Amino acid sequence: MKKIAIIDIGSNSIRLVIVQINKDNSFRIVDEIKRSVRLGKDITIDGELNPSRIDNAISTLAFFKRLCFIQDISEILAVATEAVRKATNQIEFLNRVKLELSIDIRVLTGIEEAYYDYFGAINSMDFSDALIMDIGGSSSELILVKNRKLKASISLPFGAINLTEKFSLQKVMNEESEAEIKTFFTSIYNDIPWLKEVNDIPIIGIGGTIRNIGKLHKRKTNYPIDNLHNYIIPTNEVIAIYDQVKVKDSYQRKKLKGLSKERADIFVGAAASLVSLIEYLDIKELHVSGSGLRDGVLYEYIFNSKIPLDDVLDFSLNNHLLNYKIDIKHPSHVWMLTKTLYNELDAIIDIKINPYKILKTAAMLHDIGIVISYFDHHKHSSYMIANSKINGLTHKEQLMASYVAALHRKNEFKIDLKLYQNLITKQDLEIIDKLSVLLHISESLDSCLNGNIQFISCDIRLDTVTITVDAKADPLLEISAAMQCCSSFEKTYNKKLIIK
Repeated sequence: MKKIAIIDIGSNSIRLVIVQINKDNSFRIVDEIKRSVRLGKDITIDGELNPSRIDNAISTLAFFKRLCFIQDISEILAVATEAVRKATNQIEFLNRVKLELSIDIRVLTGIEEAYYDYFGAINSMDFSDALIMDIGGSSSELILVKNRKLKASISLPFGAINLTEKFSLQKVMNEESEAEIKTFFTSIYNDIPWLKEVNDIPIIGIGGTIRNIGKLHKRKTNYPIDNLHNYIIPTNEVIAIYDQVKVKDSYQRKKLKGLSKERADIFVGAAASLVSLIEYLDIKELHVSGSGLRDGVLYEYIFNSKIPLDDVLDFSLNNHLLNYKIDIKHPSHVWMLTKTLYNELDAIIDIKINPYKILKTAAMLHDIGIVISYFDHHKHSSYMIANSKINGLTHKEQLMASYVAALHRKNEFKIDLKLYQNLITKQDLEIIDKLSVLLHISESLDSCLNGNIQFISCDIRLDTVTITVDAKADPLLEISAAMQCCSSFEKTYNKKLIIK
C-alpha cells in the first residue's frame, strides 16, 4: 500500500487530494483540502502573478507539504493551469516552490488540461457522446467526445475571475453588460469550427461554478440525495438559476443557500459563459461531473495508460469490493446466477427498463455491509450503496440498487417512498420487488460460498416456474436455502416456484 498526493494549482483555488493505492491497484480518496488563493487575480500590467498571492500560494503549498509528510506520502503529483501557464514570472514561481518546498510543478498546456478533464469524466461516467465544459478561474476548456473518444478540444482564455474583472460583474448585471458579455461569448464560440458538429448531446460540466449551479438547483427542488456527481439538470432550469443570480449584487449572492460564499463574487460571469453556450447550441441537459482534472491525473497514474475504461461501472464495483476486502468470488458468482435467472425469466418479469446496472450493482455489493456488522448487514449494504460514489450509475439506478440489495435476505426492509418520491415511483417499487426476489434466490444458491451451483435453467409453465440446478456436489443445502424464497416469488410473480 502507498499514498500519493495530487496538488492542483488553479487560478482560483489550490487543492490537495490524498489517495491510498493498494497492492491490487484499488484506490480510495482519504483526504481532500481546498484553499482559495486566486493566483489568477490581480495580475500585474506586465502579466506577472501578484507577489502577495504568490506568498499565499507558497504558504498553502507549505501547509500541504506538511500534511503529506504527516500522512507518509510517497509521491506528490503537482500540476498548474492557466494562471501559472500564462504568467510572465512563471519560472520564478516554479523555482521558488522547488527551492523552498522541494515540489516539482508540472505546468499543463491548455490541451493537456482538456485531456485530463476528459480522462477524469470518461472514466467516472457512462456516456458515449457529450460536450465537456470545465470553467476554471482564468480559462475554460471545451472537449467534444464521440463514441467515448476525445475528438476535439480547446482551452479558452476566460474563466470566473478574469470574466468578473473584464465585465465588472461584482455588481448587478444590467442589460448592457449582459448584451456585451453574450456578444463576447458568441464571437468566441463562432470561431471554434468543430463546435458546429455538436448536436443533440448533453453538456457535462466540471468545476466549482457547475457544482454551485447543481447545489442551487438541489436546494430549489428539495432533491433528497447529496451526491452531485452525475446530477442532471434541464438547461431551462440552469438558465432560470442564472437569471435569478445575475440581478443580485455580490453581497446578495452570498445569502443564497447553495452558492459558495467564496465564489459568490465571481459566479455570474462563469455562469454566463455556460448559459451562452447552452443557448448557442440549443443543449437540453447539463450533467454535473464531480470528476475532472485531478481525477484524470489519478486515473492516468493508476492505469499507467491513456486508454479509457471500457466498463466504468464494472471497474467501480470491483474497486469498492477490493477496498472493503470482500472476496470477489462470491459476489461474482451471485451476479452470474442472478443474470441467468433474469434472462431465463425475462418473459414473466415484464419491466419497461433495462435493469442490468441496477441488478449488477446489487448483486456485486449485496454483502459489503458485513464490514460494519454481519448482523443486519443487508441494511448496512443498502446504506453504503446509496451513499457511495459508484461510477457509471444514475442516481435513480444507484438508489434502486441499494433497495434491491436491502431485500436480498429479508422482505422486511421498508422503503421511504415519501423521502424519495421525486426519484422512486410505485412502478419502480414493483421493479425493485421483482429484482430483489431474483437476487435472494441467487444468493441462497451460493449460500455455501463455494460456487457449487454451476449453472441454472428455468422452465416457465402456466402456474409454475421450475429452476433446475447443475451442481458440482450435492446441492441439498443450497436448494433448501433457496426454497425459503418460494412464498415471495409466488407473491411477486403469481407462480409457484419449484427448485430441483
